[in-house]
Amino acid sequence: MVLNNKHFKTVQASVDALWLKQRVISNNIANIDTPNFKASEVSFRHVLNTKTNDQGEREVSKIQIDITKNDSLSLRLDGNNVDLEKEQLALWETYAHYSFLTQNMSKSISNLRYVINNTGK
Repeated sequence: MVLNNKHFKTVQASVDALWLKQRVISNNIANIDTPNFKASEVSFRHVLNTKTNDQGEREVSKIQIDITKNDSLSLRLDGNNVDLEKEQLALWETYAHYSFLTQNMSKSISNLRYVINNTGK
């Protein structure tokens, strides 16, 4: 089935990781006035198989997600190290990437629906 292919699963895992990243960034922004709060960061990367497919391309086997506390020094007296401008930019980038992937998933499903509804007519 089309929805079980590796590309679709990779896109789905990427959307899930971006959703988690958005939640962490939103939490950082929400705690901008919390004394001694340390911002968290989410990074994720595609972990590639050592095997290659028939076209000689490497295949994604999973996505590894890391959430870390940013223990950098704070310029604020209350010990909070949330940089609002950095967090807002990261939130916008995450939203743009998330929107792009969800639109592509939606188009793929719409194309599949069109083929199913118009086959045999």
